[in-house]
Amino acid sequence: MSDKKLDAPAFHRRAKRLMDAWKAESDGPDSLLVIHGKTAPDVYNKTIAIHLWLFGYEFSDTILLFTKDKIHITTQRKKAKILQPLQDAENAVPLEITVISKDPAPENQQAYEKALATLKASGPAVGTIASEEPSSKIVAEWNTVYSGSQSEFTSRDIGSLVSDTLAVKEESEIKHTKAAATAGALLMQDYFVDEMAKIFDEEEKVTNRVLAERVEGALASKAVEKRLKAKVPDVDMIEWGSLPSVQSGGKYALALDAQSNTDALHAGTVVCSLNMRYFMYSASVSRTFMIDPTPEQEKNYAFLMELQRLLVTWLQPGEAMGDVYERATAHVREHRPDLIDNFGADCGFVTGFELSDSVNVLAAGNKRKLEAGMAVVARVQLEGLTNAKATDARARTYAYQLADTVVVGAEGAAVAASCIKKPNDVSFFFNDDDEPAKAEPTRAKAASAGSAKARGGAARAPTTRTSAILPSKFRSDEREDESSVRQRREHQKELLSRLQADGQRRFAGEAGTDGEEARTVRRFESYKRETAIPREARSGRIIVDERADTVVLPIYGMAVPFHISTIKSASKSDEGEYVYLRLNLVSPGQGVGKKDAAQDDNGGASFVRSLTFRSTDVARMAEIHHGITGLKRDQAKREAEKAQLADIVEQDRLVQVAGQRPQRLGDVFMRPLAEGKRFPAALEIHSNGLRYMAAGRSGGTPVDILFNNIRHLFFQPCDKELLVLIHVNLRNPIILGKKKIQDIQFYREASDAAFDETGNRRRRIRYGDEDEIEAEQEELRRRRQLNKEFEDFATRIVDASNHDVELDKPFRNIAFTGVPARANVLLQPTVECLVHLSDAPFFVLTVADVELVHLERVQFGLKNFDMVFVFRDFKRTPVHVNTVPMKQLDDIKEWLDSVNLAFTEGPVNLNWSQIMKTVNKDPAGFYEDGGWAFLALDSDAEDDGSEEEESEFSMSEDELAESESEGSDDGSVAGTESDESEGDYDDESESGEDWDELEAKAKAYDDKRPRTGDPPVESAPAKRARKR
Repeated sequence: MSDKKLDAPAFHRRAKRLMDAWKAESDGPDSLLVIHGKTAPDVYNKTIAIHLWLFGYEFSDTILLFTKDKIHITTQRKKAKILQPLQDAENAVPLEITVISKDPAPENQQAYEKALATLKASGPAVGTIASEEPSSKIVAEWNTVYSGSQSEFTSRDIGSLVSDTLAVKEESEIKHTKAAATAGALLMQDYFVDEMAKIFDEEEKVTNRVLAERVEGALASKAVEKRLKAKVPDVDMIEWGSLPSVQSGGKYALALDAQSNTDALHAGTVVCSLNMRYFMYSASVSRTFMIDPTPEQEKNYAFLMELQRLLVTWLQPGEAMGDVYERATAHVREHRPDLIDNFGADCGFVTGFELSDSVNVLAAGNKRKLEAGMAVVARVQLEGLTNAKATDARARTYAYQLADTVVVGAEGAAVAASCIKKPNDVSFFFNDDDEPAKAEPTRAKAASAGSAKARGGAARAPTTRTSAILPSKFRSDEREDESSVRQRREHQKELLSRLQADGQRRFAGEAGTDGEEARTVRRFESYKRETAIPREARSGRIIVDERADTVVLPIYGMAVPFHISTIKSASKSDEGEYVYLRLNLVSPGQGVGKKDAAQDDNGGASFVRSLTFRSTDVARMAEIHHGITGLKRDQAKREAEKAQLADIVEQDRLVQVAGQRPQRLGDVFMRPLAEGKRFPAALEIHSNGLRYMAAGRSGGTPVDILFNNIRHLFFQPCDKELLVLIHVNLRNPIILGKKKIQDIQFYREASDAAFDETGNRRRRIRYGDEDEIEAEQEELRRRRQLNKEFEDFATRIVDASNHDVELDKPFRNIAFTGVPARANVLLQPTVECLVHLSDAPFFVLTVADVELVHLERVQFGLKNFDMVFVFRDFKRTPVHVNTVPMKQLDDIKEWLDSVNLAFTEGPVNLNWSQIMKTVNKDPAGFYEDGGWAFLALDSDAEDDGSEEEESEFSMSEDELAESESEGSDDGSVAGTESDESEGDYDDESESGEDWDELEAKAKAYDDKRPRTGDPPVESAPAKRARKR
């Protein structure tokens, strides 16, 4: 304990806050007495909260006595040594420390009598925490001394004083609360949802308590720890505030300390509550999950979610806590009076060191005011609901609870950490009416839950992996009937309305950006102290210090260092006997491009833009110029490498299989190559990932791919392909050689060139049709064998990852061609993606990431159209797939509709860079103005009369004959022009000059220009053009 260091400024700042709040009470006690004995490790009370708040640690067997002008601390010797630096701090509250022995001893009597005398001198009213009774040997010793004079004192409860003081948090405390909330949200949506869906999908017999214990143990797993490290500074300080609570099967206790029972987990309504701590600061998150909900249940949940959203907006500084609850009750009574009896008794509470503050509760009659800096658990509940349509007795009664930790700011409240909440994210459908009753549901991936769920469709578990796509409808030779087109159109209208509503919820009250990070003037430190400057610089010479990346310049006789990053460019010029060296420095407002648009946070600062030095030593100045340009080049190279590695996440170490040989797929090649020429090697499956030992001259470089970094795993057979392959799409890129890689592929060639058939005796003897047929059959057999070998290995990868990785396979029968990069390639949909894996560059587009698909250049007469995929993350650049054949338009529309992707169409190409810049600038305003509705004017979602109609344009026979005669006189062919351009040309011709005038002008122009080698001739007068 001796290595602990206290934050003295924080202690005195907070102690002064507590004492000022105490002195401000009109009928407050004369002194405050806080005694801490010994408590169980998982107990948190107001005494412990005071210790953690003041000291940052818990000091057992310690007596804190606050008087009007001093703090008296009575504690043991080791603890007194730790507390000693608090007495020497600046602006300190007067502090007196009295030492007692560790065990009860007679010498402790004097220390207790001294504290008792201080109490008597302060006054008879002593403030204590009435709800707590400390206990320990030291406390018993104190009680013996205090009991003799107890009749002289009157006790006052200071529980409310402590709660009110600790409720308002400083900025550092708010950060700890947000970190705790982030940990709870991550465990909820990245672990609990997956684990629950897996249990239901595999029909595993698990109790509510067992599932809660699994969630509790997940905090120690490496996979969860790695995810937490990306969001929380110090993962070791994350702990459970209380055991996770999982409730289902009609028995629900929505109290904060509710425990999971031993009943089997029921596939109906599941309520999960997670309470976390980070540096002892608490946060809570609670969610309700619905399995095969009825429309009435979905309606009730949607109402509760909207109520919680309103509740967060009502948490304003100065608002009475009881008034917030009354507003919530009035909202329920007005909009859903049938649920008023089921509504909870409170709407949340203030949280901090204590998970639930019993004083500051959002309940009826509580007149305490909300203040900026409070952390509130905004909780809404519906208890004792009845499902009249339930056939299972355990599903007849259900309850809903939603809780989030909210930070109250000066301008309103904000949720500390976002977590899945929308009905589409918490609803699971395993008994789909559209599927046969005996169909066996497969595992539902609940975190991403497939593409349909992530975009607004409910998460329905398909009967097979291929049922997410409807291949039977993708037949270009079958004409869609009118009912299917109408059904698709109505579905698209629904999807667009969902996008609009979802966008308004996502960006409500959110300030936008222009999509670009604000650039500020960077500051550099060349030397930590003046003595580190090279001695050569004292002689007034220019020194290029490569070790410090600095150029030391003599200015007014002083050596001034300039970091190489502050030098924009250097130029050298010779004029007579002098050579000039000009250094252009980086300064804000210097350029007009994005690269130079840096802003300075100090508006009154002055900047030097250039420096010029003159010398007669030409060789010396050339050497300096060469050194500066070399430093600048090296610095630019380092910056480029740093930018390339900015999004690289360090992977965990690969845990190799011990005691047995790993499963392997031999003689496979890898793309892209790590280094040198390609050599076949083996792909191995280990405990937590894959290893490929890339062979080469250097003896081989292992390439490790961990299961938790695999986002998509594809198997593509060699049917109608030259390669059979396993493709891995990564969540976070890795460095391979010196390149950043997002996709890695392992393949084997299936063509005849890969097999040596020379020396086949029968080939020299037999030839003709029989030989060709036998060779073809041999090739088909070989391809089937390759497909089976690779698919079996891919399946073993899925099993080794405990199904954290799912195998996906392209559907070639619904593929279409397009240009995603440079070449026209075959794009094949899968269950979750749209991919091209046969050639580099690979194309993998996750459908769940897509917000909207816009089809461009969809108009009569064109053979191709373009597709634009707009992502849910508006800061990502939309992906274009160009030159898609128009004959596949209906097939593509049907595929997009089947995976719940909203699409629109238009006749022209749009400027998407400008559109996304506008959207990012004000996303909330974008959706308020209609969102993507401006794209849907010509799409299936809006145009109910999109069937082909006859053209209204008609031409008489006389006009047709006249146009043909004009075309023959002119001798030109205009058939390649579009109808629109022809119409524009005719309009201009009627208002401009006729052909005779134009020919006359052209002839006159040619006559004025003498030909090369010809004598000049006098130009003839131009013939007067006649008017038609």
